[in-house]
Amino acid sequence: MTHVRLNRFRLFLDANVLVSAAWKEGSKVGRIWRMPHVELITSNYVVVECQRNLPLEEQQDRLTRFLQSVRVLEFQAAPQLENSPPLPAKDQHVFAAAVLSRAHYLVTGDRKHFGAWYGTTVLGLRVEPPGRFPEVLHER
Repeated sequence: MTHVRLNRFRLFLDANVLVSAAWKEGSKVGRIWRMPHVELITSNYVVVECQRNLPLEEQQDRLTRFLQSVRVLEFQAAPQLENSPPLPAKDQHVFAAAVLSRAHYLVTGDRKHFGAWYGTTVLGLRVEPPGRFPEVLHER
């Protein structure tokens, strides 16, 4: 019997993806959690940003439920990279954490700061908006 190893893709989730998923019950962004063969990753800095941006207790509860299936990387200080693309200081830690996590994808809805890199690979990390999943994985 031959075993086929299924590719497992690592997706680093930016705060806006987590906030969108938790904002209201049944959010379309929540489909990312139902995709097979993915590992979802974020950082403790991203989680703190999410908590600041979800005003309702029910939203905080949904975030907690979503985070149960997300690996949260713990950093003592905001991660930085010497060769990071030009990003505002508030977004540099997101990109650095995604690279350091060895994610295949950075999933972000931040068109203003990451939109120029949508569909491209930067330092081994492909940047995509959440609306492109799961289609993007079928392209591989």
